[in-house]
Amino acid sequence: MQFHGYPRPDGKVGARNYVAIIPSVGCVNNLCSHLERLIRGTKAIRHDQGCLHPPADTAQVTRTLINLGKNPNVGAALVVALGCEMVKAEEVYEAIKATGKPCDMVVVHKIGGMLDTISQGARKLVDMVAEVSNVRREPFGLDKLVFGTKCGSSDTTSGLSSNLVTGEVCRMMTANGGRFIQGEICDIMGGEYALKKLCVDPAQGERIVDFVRDLYMRGYHVGADTRGCQMTAGNVAGGLTTLVEKALGANAKGADVPIQATLDYAQEVPDKPGRYIMNFPGHGFENLTGSAAGGAVVHLFTTGRGAPNGNPVMPTVKLCGNAKTMGTMREHIDVDVSSVIDESESIQSAAERLYRFAVEVASGRLTKCEILNFEGMEILINGPVM
Repeated sequence: MQFHGYPRPDGKVGARNYVAIIPSVGCVNNLCSHLERLIRGTKAIRHDQGCLHPPADTAQVTRTLINLGKNPNVGAALVVALGCEMVKAEEVYEAIKATGKPCDMVVVHKIGGMLDTISQGARKLVDMVAEVSNVRREPFGLDKLVFGTKCGSSDTTSGLSSNLVTGEVCRMMTANGGRFIQGEICDIMGGEYALKKLCVDPAQGERIVDFVRDLYMRGYHVGADTRGCQMTAGNVAGGLTTLVEKALGANAKGADVPIQATLDYAQEVPDKPGRYIMNFPGHGFENLTGSAAGGAVVHLFTTGRGAPNGNPVMPTVKLCGNAKTMGTMREHIDVDVSSVIDESESIQSAAERLYRFAVEVASGRLTKCEILNFEGMEILINGPVM
């Protein structure tokens, strides 16, 4: 099996061919949205970070923006800066440009206001879209694929169907030389030692335990017990009873595939095939952003009750094993695996069906999130906003 993707100068392959409009700070979000509406083929990567953070968070936001620009689904990028923010827009611009992609930058303070910046930015975007629109899809092996995964609005059917099906996809794609990013540290909590045992390097297994411990301690320092507060009202209403039960279901998205290494939030996934654990949260907006910055070109999003959100630059495949949700939220669900629950289809058969669908998405098939324009993103920060 092959997929048809967009070749990039750095050797990576994209499932989409966007020109990204990347704000270095949330202050210019509206300007970026104006540009997106004006110029076809562009995607504004809106976020609310970029200033008044501790140094570690400024570095994390900078890394995230750089790696979003380097994502293979992005064919070119325009960095939009205000001019006084903590994130150094020049650093973001230079790092993306180093990949060989077309990249440019505009700074509102230097140009003098929104209207002139839109005028200059729009002209640059027209040239970029014209250039990347000439890039054609080519056939590639599945070893070029990078998938991410998460579960959202989970219920009892998640761990019994859609997460198990995703785990089999993880097994198949890593066997084909692909890479698979998993995370959701809040959902790992209670099952972190099971993941530790799957690590090929014991030191990396200890890092997974550290990720969970750090999350717990961040909650402790603001008076919250993350062990008792992270299950949502929807999770409970959907029949999940304990943190460990939720963790075992969430861990199933990677089956028993060996874990090659751990990744910091928004860190690029290594070239080596296999399964990786990234330090990203369960919250969908920061989660999907971390996966896209890691290099995922398609995201597998399991949901029991119907989480609808996607990401601006990374197509998000929704799969569900709850027959009731398939009736109420069908317009948001791409793949129905409720057949696993009623035992009319095996997990393996459903996984092969999901894998084929995801490869089709990597080749250009649109997801429901894309069709509905139901997308958004945010960047994770860990410290205070000053």
